Amino acid sequence: MVVYDARMIPNLKLRDLALESGKAIGVNVQLSTIEGGATDGSAIHLYKTGVPTVVVCVPARHIHSHSSIIHRKDYDDAVKVTG
Repeated sequence: MVVYDARMIPNLKLRDLALESGKAIGVNVQLSTIEGGATDGSAIHLYKTGVPTVVVCVPARHIHSHSSIIHRKDYDDAVKVTG
């Protein structure tokens, strides 16, 4: 989960909910920061009067290529935390 990027700090209540959800179902949620870039969440959280936003990411290799590689367990865990 991204806890900071160059254009957004996530909604703290949603962040805490995701962390608690992960802990309750036994999923290890890793925290990340992106100091030199931003996610789409940065645009979404500014829509109209604001949208509570948190970014849940799946770690990937070769993210800027035409074919990234992820570990299936990381994907499944992200779905469990957000579901």
